[in-house]
Amino acid sequence: MKIKFILSLAILILLVSCKTNQVTEIKAPPPATFFETSGLQGKWTLEYISPVDGKDIKQLYKIQKPYLNFVDDTKVAGNNGCNNINGGYSISSNHSIQFDTEKFGATRMFCEGLDEKVFLNALKSVNKFDVIDDEKKLVLITGDIVTLSFVRAKD
Repeated sequence: MKIKFILSLAILILLVSCKTNQVTEIKAPPPATFFETSGLQGKWTLEYISPVDGKDIKQLYKIQKPYLNFVDDTKVAGNNGCNNINGGYSISSNHSIQFDTEKFGATRMFCEGLDEKVFLNALKSVNKFDVIDDEKKLVLITGDIVTLSFVRAKD
């Protein structure tokens, strides 16, 4: 009986000592995605749009300025100056960007005197982006021309 007890105690000590000497592996966080490092994430309020039919941003958007909120690396939401919008987009590490405006969803409020397609058409035309001025300004570019520029929203 005493031998069984001593043998059981020895096995228990071995098991406990083996577990206390195990090293816990610390895993590094996964590398950041291009979206996370691009500065694009968050809400951006329109400050400039290429004039359309001789009208600038003040004449085009009397109710409110359009904005975009980049939710993640494929989803964008916002407002086109009247209605809330949401849809998809894609970016790449060479700063190219494409908005899938054909599939954007939108609320359907009536806004007299506002051509809601102006903002979506401008988004559809852009093919590059850049975040500048210490990540306070976003420019959307068509070819080599700035089509839209935004400032980072404070809220």
